Amino acid sequence: MRISSLISDYAKNPVNNFEMENFTVKQEEDNGVCGDDVTIYLKIEWNNILEYSFAGNPSTITTAAASVLAEDICEYNLDKILTLDYSYMLEMDFEVSPRRRRAAVLPLLAVRNAIHKYKKDNIKDSLEDLIDF
Repeated sequence: MRISSLISDYAKNPVNNFEMENFTVKQEEDNGVCGDDVTIYLKIEWNNILEYSFAGNPSTITTAAASVLAEDICEYNLDKILTLDYSYMLEMDFEVSPRRRRAAVLPLLAVRNAIHKYKKDNIKDSLEDLIDF
């Protein structure tokens, strides 16, 4: 499967790709299969994400996925975000081969785990919680 133009465009021109200052919570996740990592920074207020950014050493797919999230994630409250999985990425027209699904959900995994950290609910999601293998 070729990388779609959507993924290619977001990877070349990432949205909110910077280390945020004065964040509420940050979360780093890595993909042991391909070696990329991403750190998500969130500003949270009133059970909503006000600002989102990412940094790290993400692959092309992870960079594009993090950028797609940047344009949409502030529209949902925290509880709604905790229900999102790979099907959400598909709704955003972010379909990748089965081999690349880990990279496609890595930023979403980091967001969900940042929310868990913020809520202090002692939950840590894994890639398996977001993808059916």
